[in-house]
Amino acid sequence: MLGRRLPLAGEGSLGNIAAWCAGAGAGLAYLLAHLVETKRGLHRWRGELPRAKRIFDAFALTLATGMLAYLAIMAIASLFQLGFQGLTVDPVGGGVLAGAAAAAMTYIGALVGSRVTSESIALLATLQLFTGTMASMVSSPDASWWQLHFSQLGNEAGQSGYRFNVSLIITGFVLIALSNYIGNDVRRGLVARDADDPKLVRLLSWLFAAIGICMAIAGAVPDAENIVVHVGAASGMLVVFAVLVFVSLRRIVDVPRELAVFSLIVVVGIVVAVLLWVPFGYYNLTGTEFMAASLLFAWLTVYVRTLAAYAEPRGIAPAASGLDRGTAGVPAAPTNGERTAEDDR
Repeated sequence: MLGRRLPLAGEGSLGNIAAWCAGAGAGLAYLLAHLVETKRGLHRWRGELPRAKRIFDAFALTLATGMLAYLAIMAIASLFQLGFQGLTVDPVGGGVLAGAAAAAMTYIGALVGSRVTSESIALLATLQLFTGTMASMVSSPDASWWQLHFSQLGNEAGQSGYRFNVSLIITGFVLIALSNYIGNDVRRGLVARDADDPKLVRLLSWLFAAIGICMAIAGAVPDAENIVVHVGAASGMLVVFAVLVFVSLRRIVDVPRELAVFSLIVVVGIVVAVLLWVPFGYYNLTGTEFMAASLLFAWLTVYVRTLAAYAEPRGIAPAASGLDRGTAGVPAAPTNGERTAEDDR
């Protein structure tokens, strides 16, 4: 802080310093925890992936964790600045606050990195997109952006457009990283049902990765720079999503019925959202994009959680060594040296 008293939020503020420290700490903690757990044998299946893919996944998830921590601290600082208008913080107090924020986010980053699952990655993608979009909305200099479409946020110069576009790119990267975790869950579920199908696993992984690729392209090429590429990438996400739903429901053996029902609800919901825009004119394109994105990420959460449960073998887990589960209505046989109620009597 160079001996200065700084406000909580804004350009050159304490919140800005704390956010950069928290983002760097959370990203580094995630990466180190992930590497340590991988060395201990977590996710051995990832050793079958190409080295470039493993490096990209680690980079994407590290970047997303750091960016999410950065945005979270910026949001908290802005909220407190609204509550304490005119407040400035001295260097000693500011150092303590920034250090506490960085420590908290570093701890969270370490927790996330030590237990990476498909569900945690899906949650990271959802939070990244939501937080980045909200940060761009509240900092947008154009109060009427919503009268056009969400892509208008990415067309703006300054921090607003930067945050929106970067959030789209990072979320796309996270979905690409998630694709192999999805494929692994499907493979485990198929193997447990004696229906292993490597081609189906690769197809589902590539389809899911294609959604992330389209999202990253939409963020890298804003609407104002090339409308054809931007709209094509955004439309491509919906097309690939439809294909992914169709293949999942038709090809995955013993797919849970709940997933089929929810997928149908989401598809119908997207169609209704479009119809409310054209031809009924109930709201504009921004409303349609908001409804469609909400439904897609709701489906993503259910899809990932369903496949995580699908990956577990069916039936009762085997009993632990040295224990007898017994049978219904019959007490388990005592082990050597164990007293029973009959012995006590």
